[in-house]
Amino acid sequence: MSAPGPGTEHGRFLPSVVTLEESMRAGKRSLAEGRLGEALDHFNAALRLKPRYDVAWIARGQVLKLQGSHQEALRAFAEALVLKPENDEAWMALASVLHGMRRFEEEIEAYDEILRQSPRNVEALINKGAALHAVRKYDVALACYDAVLEMRPEYAPAWNNTGATLLRRGKLDGALEAFARAIHFDPDLFDAYVNAVFAYQRKKKHGEAVIAADRALRLRETPWLWHLKGLSHLALLESSLALRCFERALELDPELKEARGALRKARDLRTHIDLYRGVYECFGTFDATDPGCEECEIQARCREVTR
Repeated sequence: MSAPGPGTEHGRFLPSVVTLEESMRAGKRSLAEGRLGEALDHFNAALRLKPRYDVAWIARGQVLKLQGSHQEALRAFAEALVLKPENDEAWMALASVLHGMRRFEEEIEAYDEILRQSPRNVEALINKGAALHAVRKYDVALACYDAVLEMRPEYAPAWNNTGATLLRRGKLDGALEAFARAIHFDPDLFDAYVNAVFAYQRKKKHGEAVIAADRALRLRETPWLWHLKGLSHLALLESSLALRCFERALELDPELKEARGALRKARDLRTHIDLYRGVYECFGTFDATDPGCEECEIQARCREVTR
């Protein structure tokens, strides 16, 4: 038997390489367009051509994760890591699925694998901190955020997460300072405004809570945030404004039981009292050291509801 010539060699191997690349491109295109079934078929085809292809295993896992097949996604990412244990992308994808399954301890272990190889990986550090927060290891979570901020002091998500952890530990002033820093570096960071609402409400600073809620609602409208804002209006004895908030919450989510119960409370309160703030957005934030507060025409009402 004669040895194969150049033409035969070309015919035996190059078409498979071309087909592999075409399958991967088609899969990525289908995934970007939301056609998950098609994307999975393309990535499976790529793996039939090259079973030991870590990139295809990761792509397959991402599709399975989006389809809700978490166990299958974990297996795909594990296959990728068998082939290339130092692949940070595969570890990050694995951690993401574990997070969705609330397997936080295993998620933390995945981030540790990344950080052993890349100690300055900001995404791994901040996600590890969030997982540690979820298992109530707050001091270690804060150490992760501190490490991020040492490298990137302007990184708003790290300030927000720091605040959330301080809030959970009851350190309200420190939490609010962290949220303020997050907003300073990213004025559109929705989560920081929402967390500030929770912190102000725990401090009984409902005027400030309303201001933070209004700013968050300009970024994103959600029924539960309207409900939160309404609760602060109730505390400020602004029953009509509270009513509007609860009504809007129920327009967005008719099944929100908390808003329905709060709506009844607001209607009952309005039969007794309904303070009116007029144009004063700062209502409920009285500060005796502020000359503007001393001159304000609704000072008496504002002082009454500010704690």
